[in-house]
Amino acid sequence: MIYSMCSYLLGTCMTAALVGKVYGVSLANEHSGNLGARNAGRTLGKMAFVWTAAGDVLKGVIIVMAAHVLGFPDYIAALGLICGLLGHLYPFWLRFHGGKGVATLLGGLVVLEPLLLIGVLVMIGIGYLLTRSLTLGFVISVLALIAGILIFYPAYSVLLLALAAVLLKHRTNIQERWR
Repeated sequence: MIYSMCSYLLGTCMTAALVGKVYGVSLANEHSGNLGARNAGRTLGKMAFVWTAAGDVLKGVIIVMAAHVLGFPDYIAALGLICGLLGHLYPFWLRFHGGKGVATLLGGLVVLEPLLLIGVLVMIGIGYLLTRSLTLGFVISVLALIAGILIFYPAYSVLLLALAAVLLKHRTNIQERWR
């Protein structure tokens, strides 16, 4: 329970808010208003994108590594990752308006199961080549990840909740790309 709460709280540490503060800009008031790497990059440039993405990836890495250091089984690490993602997506201190969770999810997968991460990255690439859209490439990769988890890693099936939450946060981007 304490691990889950700490994971959520770490997730609420919005790298984009910190990067925006360094640049003297509130990213919540710029472009999409999203506190993620994509909005940071669009608003402040490539380095802001890189710093924000790196910080969000690091959150996922720390959450899963903490579970391993504490001796928790992988399914608890996966639950912690979900809590961290929920904190990133819905930070209480920002009236539940955060980022979209992709970088945090990828960071958690780096430690939890690198083969799943490699599969996601390959599928994003294939999806992008097919659709010329990173958003749709990501959707394709999530669908492949769902299949991969169900077939090869059923112990991580709890991550399906996190994937649903990330897809839900991307719904407007997905709708725009389908048009």
